[in-house]
Amino acid sequence: MINVLKVLIVFFGFKLICAQISPVVETNVGKIRGSIMKTEKGSEFLGFRGIRYAEAPIGEKRFKAPIAIKKWPGVIDATHDGFMCPQIGKPINMMSEDCLILNVYTKSLTEKKSVIIYIPGGANIYGGSHSIETAGPEYLMESDIVLVTISFRLGALGFLSTRTKEAPGNVGYLDQVMAFEWVHDHITKFGGNPKSVTILGMSSGSFAVTLHLASPLSQGLFHKAIAMSGSAIADLHFDNLQCTQKLARETSCPIYNPKDVVSCLRKLPWQTIVGVVDSWKFYNLTDMKWSYEIDGNFLTKSPTVTFAEGNFSKVPILTGITKDEFTYMIYSQENNSGLLNDINMNFEKYAPEFFTHIFDETKIKKLRNFYLGNEAIDKENLRKFGEIFSDAIIINAINRLIQLARQYVDVFYYRFDYLGRYGIFENWNRKPLGVNHGDDLQYVIKRKYLRQTIKLYDPEWFMVERMISGKHRWLKMAAFQ
Repeated sequence: MINVLKVLIVFFGFKLICAQISPVVETNVGKIRGSIMKTEKGSEFLGFRGIRYAEAPIGEKRFKAPIAIKKWPGVIDATHDGFMCPQIGKPINMMSEDCLILNVYTKSLTEKKSVIIYIPGGANIYGGSHSIETAGPEYLMESDIVLVTISFRLGALGFLSTRTKEAPGNVGYLDQVMAFEWVHDHITKFGGNPKSVTILGMSSGSFAVTLHLASPLSQGLFHKAIAMSGSAIADLHFDNLQCTQKLARETSCPIYNPKDVVSCLRKLPWQTIVGVVDSWKFYNLTDMKWSYEIDGNFLTKSPTVTFAEGNFSKVPILTGITKDEFTYMIYSQENNSGLLNDINMNFEKYAPEFFTHIFDETKIKKLRNFYLGNEAIDKENLRKFGEIFSDAIIINAINRLIQLARQYVDVFYYRFDYLGRYGIFENWNRKPLGVNHGDDLQYVIKRKYLRQTIKLYDPEWFMVERMISGKHRWLKMAAFQ
């Protein structure tokens, strides 16, 4: 009898340990096995990584709207990250078109905590939900929330458009909508409250946040919004059709007939498509070429018009900028005297592509005079020239978002001025040139590709706590009831 009792104790003790190490959640599409993870301070939380929310967009499904995942048998293993969506700069064995996945992090499976959905930025060509490379949860999980990080199609695979039924565009944004729907349908199983969801994005992720505020498809799927250094409420100029035709030409595909264009591009390896698009980058400057289409589905009007008419989702908005944004981006070319001289002599020709706007000659003259006066563009006054990047691409768009949205909803504004030891743009001595675009996000989301992530005993740790603590306005407004 004693031996039997010992066996039972060992058996049930083993099952308890296994349950703690490998928690299983049952949703109406199947069971999901996760793992125990730890915050930077060592607190435990549960992670469920690599969960498919849509079918793999491969073959004939490439360039098409996502299809919701069907119910699966058995238990899927969500103890490790899934594939990243194709992009430049990551090991090829970490990437696949089968990348429509999300990660869920929670401290409890039984409570109803507020939810944050993180939409990664990266000019719509980089990023994803990977817990080590691009979207580490270790900082935010110090807070009392459920965190969801999502991956979606990038570059041409996510935003190619012929502006016809063959490829209307926006599939990367439709991926995001489907991820929101998955959260709405399943997050209660992970201890989340589907009636208290905040969408959070930085840069092109913030651009996406403002598009979801304007989109009829996203209404009711979130209840608060954080837009960090990015807004579609502006006159930024994108031409997905032109980029699609350029891609077709450079891959020897048909250029004009939509059916033939899409058919040919579907047959190409994703590596070819990503490589060609990457070759379009110029001068190490920001270059978001792929963006939204007014397709009558995801967007029925320009997002600026939608906001001006008050037809966007009426939820509280937290938005802001960093002190310097893109001001120092041009410093990568400070010793390229030939380029700076050419820009100085041909400012009107460079301006539209540099600043992502369509300018007439009068506006270009006013722009140059306002920022530079009679000064030449050279190594000595690059900061003044760089300020045009910040204002044109980021700050003007955030200001317009605030001015239009505040007439209908509560809008909270911040400017991030803290200068830590690490930054996106650095000098020759690897010290930050200023408080640049994305420097605030390093205290919210842990990302491996940065030179240094913030550790518990670093002097910058207080800023992590300030950004994520419910005691402070930044996260309190967004995530806590």
